[in-house]
Amino acid sequence: MAPAAVRPWGELQHDLLVAIMSRVGAPDLLSGGAPRTCSAWWAAARDPLAWRRVDLRDWTARTSARRAAGTGATRGSISVQAALTGDLEVAATRADGRMEAVLLPEFADEEHLMFLAERSPNLHYFSFPTTCMTSDDFCMAITKLQSLKGMAVDESLINYDVLLHVHQCCTDFLELKVFALYVDEDMASVICESLPRLKKLEIPNSDMSCAAIIKFLDCLEELEYLDISGYETSAISSSVLHKASRLKAFIWNSKFELGEFMDCSNCGEHNINPQEPCKCTMDHKVMDWLAGPSQTA
Repeated sequence: MAPAAVRPWGELQHDLLVAIMSRVGAPDLLSGGAPRTCSAWWAAARDPLAWRRVDLRDWTARTSARRAAGTGATRGSISVQAALTGDLEVAATRADGRMEAVLLPEFADEEHLMFLAERSPNLHYFSFPTTCMTSDDFCMAITKLQSLKGMAVDESLINYDVLLHVHQCCTDFLELKVFALYVDEDMASVICESLPRLKKLEIPNSDMSCAAIIKFLDCLEELEYLDISGYETSAISSSVLHKASRLKAFIWNSKFELGEFMDCSNCGEHNINPQEPCKCTMDHKVMDWLAGPSQTA
């Protein structure tokens, strides 16, 4: 049998190569890995469509070190902050105005967000987990991002004035993700009052009160997607489940991956693992066993 014909990778259609490059990851593209391949792959890595979504959450200094070596710069001659700015400059240039989403690393600061606002005013979404940006600086950046549809930010930026500014500047804003340790009814009220048109809300890995969840479900009338997975205390009641039934997606699984936390209705003991019942439940099971088989039919 004759061996099957082998076609070179470079003959793949350009659109398919671009789709592949968009999934490679910005750090790898920025490090120069793609340009070292054939001309077809190199061209795909430079196509603006491959840079519509730039994920830099895994960005490290190694990326900038490789680039610095290629330009003759010495190790340590530029700071990590400046190196990240340089890579954002490259990404913005290659995107040629088509960048839609940017996910920044935790150490990104206000200069990086302002750079994006100035270079990519048509940005639809950004993730900015830093805790060190002032409300005034953040609002200044938002003013330049009037096409923004969603963002992921730290709880330090969740206040009425900031979110109201987002609502007023970004008429299509529908999606919010918050990095928070604890969410109470007051924070929920701030989000509901300032962003009443939210369709998607994500607050994962947060200790959240039942009152806060109910506030979201009662006040955000256009909400379709709610993710509060990874919570540390149980706040999922039958009332919450009933109210959430109108949503297209409600994600609330426990961070311990053991189902809903259990509270004994008799002794009130908090139990994390349903497979290890509290002492009260064990006593009842022992008494049932001592009583012998049930006589009921």
